[in-house]
Amino acid sequence: MKETIRKFKETVEINSSGLNRIRSHRYFPVTLLLCVFLVAACVHVWQRVQVVELVKEVSRLNKESAELMDARKKVYSEIATLSTASRIEQFAIDSLGLRRVSADRLFTLVPRDADHGQLDDLQLMLYAINRVAEYVPTVSINSARAGGVENLELDSLASDGDDR
Repeated sequence: MKETIRKFKETVEINSSGLNRIRSHRYFPVTLLLCVFLVAACVHVWQRVQVVELVKEVSRLNKESAELMDARKKVYSEIATLSTASRIEQFAIDSLGLRRVSADRLFTLVPRDADHGQLDDLQLMLYAINRVAEYVPTVSINSARAGGVENLELDSLASDGDDR
């Protein structure tokens, strides 16, 4: 009888799937725990390496930002020194051969319709709105209802107005 039970057991073990045999092995839980621990350790190490690389990149970008800010300050300083009135005047005299204009030869040009200088705030606002309204396209109610809106000219430079 023992022989029959042993053969039956061997037959069942052979016929069972490989996964079931592995799961029924006595070291399976320990092996599974070890594999999970190993995967967790690998993920942890990978994460640390990524963090270190990102910290290095942030440091590099901070250094680059500081260098760019320095360069920006230098350029602004250079612009300030190059745009001083005395330097421009000296350049105009030396390089271009220009000379200073006397006060009796100095003229100020004023446009003809520049009489809005004495207007109060409300009148100035209305003047500006009217200037903008000159270039706004208009559509009549009848043409809008008929759906026959022609091509409207939206370019203010193409209009016939000469007081731009």
